[in-house]
Amino acid sequence: MDPVQYLLDAHQIGQCLLKYPVALDSRDFDLLESLFTPDARIDIPAAGVFDPAGYRAASAAGLGRLDATQHFVGQPVLKIEGDRAWARSYLLAQHALNALAPAGTLTIGAWYNDELVRREGSWLIAARTGNAVWWSGNPAVLGLEGVPNAFPRHEGHLSPAWLGS
Repeated sequence: MDPVQYLLDAHQIGQCLLKYPVALDSRDFDLLESLFTPDARIDIPAAGVFDPAGYRAASAAGLGRLDATQHFVGQPVLKIEGDRAWARSYLLAQHALNALAPAGTLTIGAWYNDELVRREGSWLIAARTGNAVWWSGNPAVLGLEGVPNAFPRHEGHLSPAWLGS
């Protein structure tokens, strides 16, 4: 692959992935839905498996009850092959619910494994799987009472096959 094209693609993919926390934290659900292909599969184990419209609705409902959120997504590790790409990006998500103060925050550490496609010159997420790893704070903020604060290791914890060794 041409190195300049790789850098352009990597930048555009990164922008797509970084728009995701902007969409969530600003409650811009039009932007959120626009980041996915119409037939995307979004698998968030604590919430379910969604198409983009379903994920939009679930995000609006879940985030709508919170007073504030702040999602940080790290720079992704990428593999790009033509009009397809794979990414893993790490996430810290802070959630706040004033009604539970002074114990009104919950932070989640997770990562996303994404498959992206280039459609009409834009990179979009075609498949996303979230993997929560740990949380700290009050699980009642998100209605997660009784959930252990470190999640058991499973196949989602392995390095992606596309990453190589």
